[in-house]
Amino acid sequence: MEKIENVDGYPCYEISSPALRDKGGIYLSAGIHGDEPAAVLGLLLWAEKNIQNVASLPLLIYPCLNPWGVENNSRWDANGLDLNRLWDGSSSTPLIARIMQKLSEYTFSVSACLHEDYEALGTYLYAPGGKKEVRVQADAILKAVQELIPRDTRRSIDGRKCTHGMIFPRPSKPPKEGIPEALFLYENCGGLNFTLETPSELDIGVRAEGHIQMITEVFQPYVKF
Repeated sequence: MEKIENVDGYPCYEISSPALRDKGGIYLSAGIHGDEPAAVLGLLLWAEKNIQNVASLPLLIYPCLNPWGVENNSRWDANGLDLNRLWDGSSSTPLIARIMQKLSEYTFSVSACLHEDYEALGTYLYAPGGKKEVRVQADAILKAVQELIPRDTRRSIDGRKCTHGMIFPRPSKPPKEGIPEALFLYENCGGLNFTLETPSELDIGVRAEGHIQMITEVFQPYVKF
């Protein structure tokens, strides 16, 4: 565990396990939007729950990418920037630039970015690509949590088609505001990529547990706990 930057007066940490290699790793991040705290809490609790296994897993983790935002309940950082729209390299913050440089050394089997949505009616996810393997795993992730938090029933979310809580965005049509972390990972680091969303109007403990269950399912094709 290493402090890699001091951002807006707060430390940002990177966690890499001894088992991490340049190929076949697993990437997890949370807290890039500070008003989505259950993602950070869920990742922490997942790690604590699986502490005996963490060192043996090929993990690269960024547990809280926007600590100022978490402290101040803000989607943005202290400078009013949406850190999840700066991953094209042209206007990145020093923290994001450093992470992108780090990621240039790796390809992953799977990457997952943890988020929340105050408009959500249930859990949902983004999974770019839309191939059969992606669709099967996306459905399994939402099945793993649906008894705790039902799937979002909306047919359209942020202008994208949603089917049973699953959105398969075209990488060729990124958000107009800028490139998100997940798209950078998908285009540069290989493997499957998921953005996991819980509804932020629910109890934070329920949401955190929802993230634990989804993270656990993300790992199932690669490691058994």
